[in-house]
Amino acid sequence: MKKKDRRKQKLFVQGASCIVFLAFIFILTFVNILAPKKEFSDNENRALAPAVDTSAKNIFFGTFDTDFETWFSDHFVFRDAWIEIKASLRKDLGAIENNGVYFARDSRLIQQFMSYDQKTVDDNISYLQEFSEDNDVKLNVMLVPGASYGEKNYLPFLSSNVDEKKLISEIGEKLENQNFIDLTERMDTHGNNYFRTDHHWNENGAKIGYDAICNLVLNKEPNAFTLTKVSDDFKGTMYSRSGAFWNRADSIYRMDPVHPFDVHVTYDNNKESDSLFADDNLKIKDKYTYYLDGNHGYVNIKTGVDNKKKAIVIKDSYSHILLPYLASEYSELDIFDLRYFRDQVSPYLKDKDNTDVYVIYGIETFCQDTNLAVLW
Repeated sequence: MKKKDRRKQKLFVQGASCIVFLAFIFILTFVNILAPKKEFSDNENRALAPAVDTSAKNIFFGTFDTDFETWFSDHFVFRDAWIEIKASLRKDLGAIENNGVYFARDSRLIQQFMSYDQKTVDDNISYLQEFSEDNDVKLNVMLVPGASYGEKNYLPFLSSNVDEKKLISEIGEKLENQNFIDLTERMDTHGNNYFRTDHHWNENGAKIGYDAICNLVLNKEPNAFTLTKVSDDFKGTMYSRSGAFWNRADSIYRMDPVHPFDVHVTYDNNKESDSLFADDNLKIKDKYTYYLDGNHGYVNIKTGVDNKKKAIVIKDSYSHILLPYLASEYSELDIFDLRYFRDQVSPYLKDKDNTDVYVIYGIETFCQDTNLAVLW
């Protein structure tokens, strides 16, 4: 082939490649714009970016560029597939985590716990001590270790996390005037006490917490419960964050006392229910909200347990799956999530002789939450 002909062939191939590439970009952009848009990503468990403001003011003087980039990324066609491919490639190339979630053994997704703010921890300890002294009550404090401790034997090689056992012990020493419930010796690191796809403990882990309360606070044997599977399609926060959409889902169980009792639940002083379980929430992505209907600032539970005993629970979401067990021990429970409750807790301490006060948090949340400052 003559040199001139070879040059023409090369230019033709380059031109054709450029045309094909531009056509691919144009078609992909066109399809992406016309494809049906969703407002919420079930897999990522979050709201997607809304339509962009295309006014001249926003285009020339506003945030059109960044808004459009976010919108385009959120609504990119086959987005979930691309996220899963990226996570899978990272795993195949030897990465042990993605977006702060470890690819652990036995198909477990475990949240990293790499650091915490010591000042926040010290402040929260001080708030609890002051609340205890000002109200003349002894607190029952339970800080639940996360899966990075409770399932540490499943973690990948070279994983690194905060020493939760040491951290919890140090906090317990500083709360020596309180009844500190240390679960680190009770949580079996070879067991099945956490959801595979979520950061919360499961029905087994919560039962360990309940048993500890019976032993160390109530001085009695735990009540017996039966477990009934109500769903096998729970894909939790670690599933959403990791992009490991190939992982199998968790099961959700209902815990019923062998000796049943009536309950009446009031959420935020308006919504009412006759169950500790929200059956409708089994139809949504976040099935952990099956337990006590998810996050509420204030929940009041009245039970048919006739012992005239009351519990006050200051908590994060770790307590939700524990409360069906704990409710079997009290005639009434007042439950406060200080992330959403903006009133004082002290006025609810009326009959101190017959009231147990609990502080129940996941250890990582306790190290981050600044809302304990509004206890009173």
